[in-house]
Amino acid sequence: MSYYRTLAMAATEENMMSVKLQPNMTQSTYDLKICEDYWAYDNKSGFVEHVKELCKKYEVSPQVLFETVAQCYAYLDDVVCEYCGYACPIEVPADIPYMRAKDNWLCTICEHALWRIDKENK
Repeated sequence: MSYYRTLAMAATEENMMSVKLQPNMTQSTYDLKICEDYWAYDNKSGFVEHVKELCKKYEVSPQVLFETVAQCYAYLDDVVCEYCGYACPIEVPADIPYMRAKDNWLCTICEHALWRIDKENK
């Protein structure tokens, strides 16, 4: 396991239950810290304020912040596709409670496969 992945997993497990981060190979530890802080958002305070605080803390523009975060793959390991077991990817912190509130979840591939099977059976 890579150093960055180990770092991300340790930080995420401690602070955010089961949000996991898979940083891009080109990301630095500084970039990883930005991602960790972004995903530490608690969904209770204002998201816009959270972003403003991060931009101020790291002295970056919102565009740079979101570009950095977009390079780091985030997923929930406690929400998995009911057919293949693929972990649920997330794009924004608001996805976390939304995805966990679902009774079940299908990844795009399984959802498409089931749609095709259903369509063929009609």
